[in-house]
Amino acid sequence: TWERIGTSTQGRPIEATTIGMGGTVAPRVLLVGGIHGDEPEGGRTIDAVEAYLRTLRPGATVRIVRDANPDGTAARSRHSATDIDLNRNWPAANFRPGSSRGPAPLSEPETRALHDELERFGPDVVLVVHSSSRGPFVNYDGPAVELATVFASAAAASDTRWRVVPDMGYATPGSLGSYVGIDRGVPILTLEFDRGHESDAAWIAMRDGVRAVIEHAQLAR
Repeated sequence: TWERIGTSTQGRPIEATTIGMGGTVAPRVLLVGGIHGDEPEGGRTIDAVEAYLRTLRPGATVRIVRDANPDGTAARSRHSATDIDLNRNWPAANFRPGSSRGPAPLSEPETRALHDELERFGPDVVLVVHSSSRGPFVNYDGPAVELATVFASAAAASDTRWRVVPDMGYATPGSLGSYVGIDRGVPILTLEFDRGHESDAAWIAMRDGVRAVIEHAQLAR
């Protein structure tokens, strides 16, 4: 069920799959399983989430990108094989060239593949999986505070640590959140799992949070 949508610098596939064909009135939800290779906690749940959503048959069209940085994941590195932070390589208004951000937006094959996917799919909601030593929490950009609360509340039913954190406390120039949420006005959630998040707890949070976001987006339509 997975198709190659791009290739990493070192030749690894970047894969995606679609669940549900809800038609033109159904919400379109894009879930990105990881972009920093040293933050695997939530990404490890992606195959289980994909299988669960196929059983659930959501009233939405869900597109899942399994891992946007497979080279970084293989090396357990935040950055890509070219030492670029792929979450700072986007054509956002606040992009600034830099050694870790790249010489220009979308200079990396991984970000180009994910950008092309965004253009093709045209999501109404985007969710991106990360992890943080301050996790678990949901950060957001754009008109997404309500959806962030929906995810955090659903996840908190089984793990009360989940909450909404509106501000990361540092600048994120050229980030996917800045580009999608602020510049394009599409709600985007950054799902920050705890570093070393216990696998069963991570799976339950993803299952319940993603389902709640899909159901809320469906009702909003």
